[in-house]
Amino acid sequence: MNPNLIPFIRVGAFIALAAMLLYLPTREFLKTTFMLGIPFIFILAFMKKTRRYSLPWITAIILAVVTVGGYIYMLTDLPQRIATHQIVIDGTALLTDGEYEAAADKFSELEQYGDINTMDEKLALVEKEKDAAFLLEQAKVLVQSGEKDQALVLLESVPSDTRAHKEAAGLIKTLEE
Repeated sequence: MNPNLIPFIRVGAFIALAAMLLYLPTREFLKTTFMLGIPFIFILAFMKKTRRYSLPWITAIILAVVTVGGYIYMLTDLPQRIATHQIVIDGTALLTDGEYEAAADKFSELEQYGDINTMDEKLALVEKEKDAAFLLEQAKVLVQSGEKDQALVLLESVPSDTRAHKEAAGLIKTLEE
């Protein structure tokens, strides 16, 4: 092999590895593999250091078989975990953009994968963010019409754990000055 090409091959391999890590299914597969692969390696190392057919060695074999079985079991629902994770990512992006109905529709897709708890949590979050944004818009209208006291009441009722709270806090500060 031409020694002048080795740096280009290394850079190309690094770019390919980085591109694979940006792909959600690859990340989920690697996460599962490392989560159960590392204990499996430790079990194999322990087995090598112990005497064959002793009680610790047999226990280690049982643990290795259980680890491999768990790995196979976790790989069976990997496509479902990938799909639900992608739905949550897409729905959160829509929620961040302020597209509440689209985010609610996206999070509702979790029902077909049986992840009802996450769906309920995310739909509750969408409602909370939507209500907070509505309160903020009502307060802005009241400020424009000169009803600052009523606007302050609305702005103070915006929940502190919503995205609209930061803007509401800035409006409260400007109204109090």
